[in-house]
Amino acid sequence: MTQTNTNSQISKLQSIKYFTPARSIAEANSLLPKVSDLVEKYANALAPWKKDNDTLQHAADSLWDLARVEALNSNKSNTWDSAWNTAWKEASSAARNNYGWYGSEFISGETARDAARDAAKYAARYAAFESVKEKLGGINPFEYVIELYSMGLKPTYFRKIDEQEKFIVDFPLIADAKKVIGCYLHGDKEISFTHQWIDYCTHLKPVGNTESKRSFS
Repeated sequence: MTQTNTNSQISKLQSIKYFTPARSIAEANSLLPKVSDLVEKYANALAPWKKDNDTLQHAADSLWDLARVEALNSNKSNTWDSAWNTAWKEASSAARNNYGWYGSEFISGETARDAARDAAKYAARYAAFESVKEKLGGINPFEYVIELYSMGLKPTYFRKIDEQEKFIVDFPLIADAKKVIGCYLHGDKEISFTHQWIDYCTHLKPVGNTESKRSFS
């Protein structure tokens, strides 16, 4: 990978405004068609790397190792460490400045670090795969996750619900004058559940219909 391409990657990651803005539920719902499209493209890009009886999440994790090995074997420059550092710096700063790095009613330091670590992980995966993209089929699955981050969202992982593997995207929200997370499961037509930052996908609070329930495995 040329220095120009490396600089372009870093500039792209530096331009991301992580976890902002915190939107209303109505604003979040207006983004769902685009979010659904990006998640669908991510899943489809991972599908060729998924082995029989395996999961898409494991395919994504394995692809990270495969991309790094291919890059090193091809004498490519290590771009993933700088991508990790850039994303960590920007995401941790956003979490600290917008949601309380050192602890508040919104978010704890540990939760903020987890959010920043996920952002750094996906940035590193994107950079590693990008360096050998043409050798690995020409489509970088992680570019779709980076696009979700560029929208101010908080992509997470594939989770099992009703025996189906689906990707979850967290939406930073303002609901009832409080900063919470809207929990979007791929396929949802609207944001139906929220939770506190620290709760991840647990202690889900239904939006509107108080009888709604959801659990993950």
